[in-house]
Amino acid sequence: MKLQNYTLRYLAITLLAVIPIWAGLFYVLILDEVYDNIDDDLKNSKIIIIRQAFADEKLLNTPEFGINKFTIKPLPRGNYSYKDEFFTAAEFMEYDDDDEPIRTLKTVFNDKNGKPHELIIKASIVEEDELLEDLLLALLGLYVMLVISILVVNHFLLKRIWKSFHAILANLKNFKLGTGARVKSVSSPIDEFKTLAKEVEEMLQRNEMIYSSQKQFIENASHELQTPLAISINKLELFAENNTLPDEQMIEIGKITDTLNRLVRLNKSLLMLSKIENQQFSDEEPINFNELIRQLADDFSDLADFKKVTITIEETASLQFNMNKGLATALASNLLKNALIHNYQGGSVEFIINEHDFIISNSGTASSLNPEIIFNRFYRLTNTNESTGLGLAIVKSITNTYSISIAYTFNGNHQFKIIFPKK
Repeated sequence: MKLQNYTLRYLAITLLAVIPIWAGLFYVLILDEVYDNIDDDLKNSKIIIIRQAFADEKLLNTPEFGINKFTIKPLPRGNYSYKDEFFTAAEFMEYDDDDEPIRTLKTVFNDKNGKPHELIIKASIVEEDELLEDLLLALLGLYVMLVISILVVNHFLLKRIWKSFHAILANLKNFKLGTGARVKSVSSPIDEFKTLAKEVEEMLQRNEMIYSSQKQFIENASHELQTPLAISINKLELFAENNTLPDEQMIEIGKITDTLNRLVRLNKSLLMLSKIENQQFSDEEPINFNELIRQLADDFSDLADFKKVTITIEETASLQFNMNKGLATALASNLLKNALIHNYQGGSVEFIINEHDFIISNSGTASSLNPEIIFNRFYRLTNTNESTGLGLAIVKSITNTYSISIAYTFNGNHQFKIIFPKK
């Protein structure tokens, strides 16, 4: 969910909760103000009626409500409360043909002769149920208009405000280490986005510098290691060709040569692993894995013949995927080499190629491997010198780079299934 829609959702919910509370308070205040105004009008009518009663004593005998909506009744002498009493009651209205609320003032006053009289005055007031209904309709309309207004503001104003933020996101998405390209500068009227754009640009520049330095160090270190290793292996081979050394020493020289060759392979594997993780293989092209696997099976035929392992390929469909050709070769060759090295004489390796995946299974140890650690660096089930312990780690790194899934299962044979994402 987008940020502006995320905030809009909570804003709409908040308005839905706040408006009824505000409406309740508003209703109470309005009703109180209406009653206060009517009561003031009743008090004013009281003053006028009493004044007229003093001027015209005929008003003192008004036992029924008439057009003026008041009554005056004489009371026997006694102690009375002369305070004004207000109350609301329902009374039938002929026009509405229904009972409607009436505000009533009841009080006692003395005429000019000191005799007490009861004065009752009535006045129509606003119908609370209709007021409440009108208020609810008005609030519903207000809520709808507020939400529509917020949507419009979100669409136009916030879209413009967040434009610079989306530009910063685009810079991050399009940035690739090792290209040397500078990110586009982003200008924004918002101080926070301006600061964010500046910090992101500086961070990417620092990462580019660190990446270049690391890349150069790895390449230099690899080159500096390869040279003395190659020299040492050549000198040992020269010693061995002289045939002047005893057999015991020749055996030791052979062991040293094997160790140095393993160091060469280890150095190359580590360098490749580092390049994969640093995404230095940027060139991509459509790879036909059917052709690639057939070619690798032919390339490894000598090793397979030496170990007396049979390689079979079953093709149910054509498998193509867009990726770097060198990494595609490394992916399949490391799996095939791993299947051959950790096999036994007379064993088998089988490829099954489907439309979106291929499976490689091989005979080997009679027990399952631990799927949690087989892709770790330098994990080896056996201590054979043919393995550097990095083959499956390289495979895992390649699959992570291209969002390819790899799964290990054991069904008598060791099986790796490589599933390519559908595009």
